[in-house]
Amino acid sequence: MDDLIRTKRDLEQDLRAALDAGNQLEVFYQPVYSAQSHEISSLEALIRWRHPSKGPIAPDAFVPLAETAGLIDRLGAFVLKEACSTAREFPGLDIAVNVSAVELAQRHYAAQVLSLLRQFGIEPSRLELEITETALLDEAGVCEKNITALREFGVKFALDDFGTGFSSFGRLQRLEVDRIKIDRSFVHAFDRPGGGVAVVQSIVGIARAKGLRITAEGVETEEQSEILRKLGCDELQGFHLSRPMSKNSLRQLLGTDKAQGTSF
Repeated sequence: MDDLIRTKRDLEQDLRAALDAGNQLEVFYQPVYSAQSHEISSLEALIRWRHPSKGPIAPDAFVPLAETAGLIDRLGAFVLKEACSTAREFPGLDIAVNVSAVELAQRHYAAQVLSLLRQFGIEPSRLELEITETALLDEAGVCEKNITALREFGVKFALDDFGTGFSSFGRLQRLEVDRIKIDRSFVHAFDRPGGGVAVVQSIVGIARAKGLRITAEGVETEEQSEILRKLGCDELQGFHLSRPMSKNSLRQLLGTDKAQGTSF
């Protein structure tokens, strides 16, 4: 237990140093493709940390730590600022950013987001904030107020990892979101007896009834891609289509003078 506490404390100190240094954290971008046209329709911004001595550290290890250590606001602001810069460089693409329930529970969060969008000259409708259902458990209602305020200005919201937490079709009826993202676990279960095809089909059906767009995550084979397209998913995302990449690699993929048109 002492070793665990010491490791956590050391990692927290290293994360603070990384935020101060500004050269260890980098935002990568994973292209999201239209299921029908096969062209890139948007980008998802993903934080990466390359520790100077420990090497790459997984987001699953340091993002929860940032939440408990009071660093998530700084980390989230860093990602959003980088994402806005990229959105300005590629005006033909929308961009998605993951937002922690801890960030969303800050009373001034909506104002901070809108301020950054104005600073970079980004139309609010080009930004999609990805949330998990944890944000809906905020008893004070601050998360819901921020979501409502941002949606009034045109910012879109997506419910990430749908079906893995407290998700239910009943809960989906009252969600103020624009998109649901089908978790990769259902996609990977396509080839198992009683697997994920029927589940995905049900999710697509209820999302259509609500007028929501659908993105499937974790697409790793052409067969999965074809099944999801036939089931009615709007966008696809996964290693089969494209891995997350640095901004320089993104420039090479898209070309410095165009912002879309690359297909799989």
